[in-house]
Formats: sequence, C-alpha cells, structure tokens
Amino acid sequence: MAITKTMLEKMHYFTGLNQAQLAVVEKSIAYEQNVPKGESLLADGAESEYMYFVVSGSVKVYKKSPHNKEQILNIATTGESLNDVSIFDGLGSAANMLAITPVRLYAIKQKEMLKLFLENPKIARNVARVLASRVRRDSSLVEVLSFSQVSSRLAKLILKQGQAAGNQMLPNFTQQDLAEMVGTSRVVVNRALRTLEEKGAIRLSRRRIIITNVTILADLTK
Repeated sequence: MAITKTMLEKMHYFTGLNQAQLAVVEKSIAYEQNVPKGESLLADGAESEYMYFVVSGSVKVYKKSPHNKEQILNIATTGESLNDVSIFDGLGSAANMLAITPVRLYAIKQKEMLKLFLENPKIARNVARVLASRVRRDSSLVEVLSFSQVSSRLAKLILKQGQAAGNQMLPNFTQQDLAEMVGTSRVVVNRALRTLEEKGAIRLSRRRIIITNVTILADLTK
C-alpha cells in the first residue's frame, strides 16, 4: 500500500495539519515497512537514523534487566511513533521494540523529521504534546508498579488496550505478556483475571479477554 495523506492524518505528530502541510510530510517519508509478527524492530541502545510511525498493528516497547526480566513500557498502536528519543537526542534507542502482530510502519530519516519540526509550529506543538504524554505515562507506570494492587493495574491495562483496539476484545496477549506489562508473575495475573471475570468486568474466551462492563472495570482501577 502506498503512503497516503489519509493515513498520515492519523499519526499523532501530524494531527490538525491541512492538506498542503500533509503533502510536505508525505514527501518526507522515506519508505513504508511491513514487519512480521515476532520480529525485532530495534534493540535497546541500537543506533538508527530513522523514526517510525505505526500505521497498523502493535509494537511492544520494553526494557530488559541484566537478569532478562522484561518490563513493558508501552504497546504502541496506530498513530503512535517509535524511536523519537533517539531522533531528538542523537543517542541509541531508549528501549527494545518487537512486533507482537504483523505491523505496518512509515519510516522517516532524522534530518527530515527535524526539518519538519523546525519549519512547522503545529508539528512542533504536536511533538511536545506526544513527548509530554510519554513522561506522564512513565510517571504513572512508576506509581502503579509501586503502589497499586495487581487487579487495579490489570484493569487499567485492559481498559487502555480495549480503547486502543477500538472494541471490547483485546489483542491476543499471553498471560506472560500481561504479567510483564503490570510488573508481576503469570500466576498472579491468572488469579487477577479470574477475579475480574467473577466481578463481571471481563469474560475470558479461548485465551482472549473480552470487556463486558466498562463501568465495573473503571471502578476497579480506583
């Protein structure tokens, strides 16, 4: 599929741009890339002159400890950007990135992104907003890992992923994936999922999580 202004409009960096501005962005995109499920896009610390925009699919953004324990920072979906930090500070990737579904990306070179940033105030404001939201997200992650109960953290995650998917069925995450996202073990996640199901917030069907009551789920996050 070709790079289109319609898809570029969905990228958070380019929200609110007019057609002429989108045309400039379209010319700046270096290439489109399809990444198979299970393939690594970038390793933590790896140098790359490109940043990426997720057109479709889901990318796991995560850190790994010296003992190989993973902590997922985000599951990036349509509209989100990857490798922003590296583009703006000139250092290596700030995290590992892995396709957990087939993923379609737009890639743009560092110099082209910086040019767009400097020449278009609306893009600059959008970038600032995106990066500020990352700071809030990571601060929230520290908070929930430190203070919240597992069921509450899991309820927050399920709500977010349901909203990102645009429906009541979550992507096909394993319980180990969920455990890494909320900072606990697979056994504890299994128990927490059963608790959420018993409360009527979700239904478990063939290893998929289906949201059955958003209100109950939201109450469990408090």
